[in-house]
Amino acid sequence: MKSLAGMTWPMVAQAVADGMTTVILPLGATEQHGPHLPLGTDTVRAHALAERLAERLPVLVAPALPIGCSDEHEGFAGLLSLEAETLAAVIADCARRMAGWGVRRLVVLSAHGGNGRALALAEARLRRELPELALWIPDAALVCGDGVREVAAFDGIPPATIGLHAGEGETSELLHLCPQQVRMDRAIPGYTGDMEEGLTRLVAAGTRALTSTGVVGDPRPADAGRGERYLAAQAACYEAALAWLLAADPVTSPESVGA
Repeated sequence: MKSLAGMTWPMVAQAVADGMTTVILPLGATEQHGPHLPLGTDTVRAHALAERLAERLPVLVAPALPIGCSDEHEGFAGLLSLEAETLAAVIADCARRMAGWGVRRLVVLSAHGGNGRALALAEARLRRELPELALWIPDAALVCGDGVREVAAFDGIPPATIGLHAGEGETSELLHLCPQQVRMDRAIPGYTGDMEEGLTRLVAAGTRALTSTGVVGDPRPADAGRGERYLAAQAACYEAALAWLLAADPVTSPESVGA
């Protein structure tokens, strides 16, 4: 067992003594994902990816933080969100306690793009306050983007359909991870224009200004099998980068690992 939430403290102490000194902290969100996906979509995805990595690498997995920075989804019911400074402080506080019981490497694995500013703040604080802690905060788009696009291209799914939020990509993944929570009868397209332009508009004015459905992409072609392949591709990309970090000295800066 590598999930902290399911371990006793002697089990954790023994794991650390045996050299398992890397922890993955998954970050999710509680925010709208269109009329067809649950509010906890990003948390489900973050946890699933962390669990896959733990199956292949000597790492411990912390409980996923289910609330992130999601104010770009203001105006949709169900939103829970933190200020960037608050989330950064939570990450730093957790990291400090982890270091206290022997953690030497921390991977902050975020499945929600809106956490970016908080992650930058947390990184600056941790590098200043805990320089002995090797820290990796991967950029999902940089680390995994090509892998996801290759899976989609093989099946003839264009980028505008995959989308950036609640589109075919996330919907396919949720169909694989928790199909009982996906309401495909309510799946409708949202913004399907140029994704770069759409992201710029979303960041500047919020999701509602871009699409009334809350969807950026088209979830209708979603498929559970492709969702599994998306997740496998992402896990493989993270694993390759993280394996490099695990092989390095714990105090070596992981900045060259696509952080």
